[in-house]
Amino acid sequence: MALSDEEIKKQAVDGLYWDTRVDAAKVSVQVENGRVILTGTVPGYNVRMRAAEDAWNVDGVVWVENRILVRPPPAVPIASDEDIKESVVRALAEDLETADIRVLVNDATVVLEGSVDEYWKKSEAEWIACRARGVCDIENKLAVAPTMSIMDRAIADDVRAANERNRNVNIGDVDITVTDGVVTLSGSVPNRAALRAAVNAAEFTRGVVDVVDELAIEAPGERVEAVC
Repeated sequence: MALSDEEIKKQAVDGLYWDTRVDAAKVSVQVENGRVILTGTVPGYNVRMRAAEDAWNVDGVVWVENRILVRPPPAVPIASDEDIKESVVRALAEDLETADIRVLVNDATVVLEGSVDEYWKKSEAEWIACRARGVCDIENKLAVAPTMSIMDRAIADDVRAANERNRNVNIGDVDITVTDGVVTLSGSVPNRAALRAAVNAAEFTRGVVDVVDELAIEAPGERVEAVC
């Protein structure tokens, strides 16, 4: 039985209060037709992302709009752009090959430029950067330049096989097309877990240079576009 908007809201709020990484008292939740809108303030960009993940984890959610703003606590010294840059560069050096990644910071907004050789590294670089103290926003401009050329058909076969191995995905729900290394996923899936599994299957496949997510999460009686 599908959850009502009030039930979704209650579970989303309960999830935020359960998550010790998030100060739920400073986050507001609104729900309409399964669409969740988050507002409020949090002390860091990583907390903002965690709050959205908590909302997505609720059954019946078809879309999350994250309007939460990052506001460092007054008692905490504000990190300078140079401090943020040093933290991000150091973290990238520890966790990821960074020879071709350039980090720029302007008014606490981190800009990642350059290239990586696997698509998943583009997403991973953003996750690494978001954990640096003082980051308020991230612009990920990294390009993906694989070290070897793989035919589109082979990429599509690998993505399809990865989806078939995942119990969260019904491969019949997902249409996969590949053009010049760009994977486009379309169709309708039942929940967030299936959507993320399908997207991950593309992101982790060798030779992929970009992933276009056109999947929808199907709600009872309607089908809406899913936004990650």
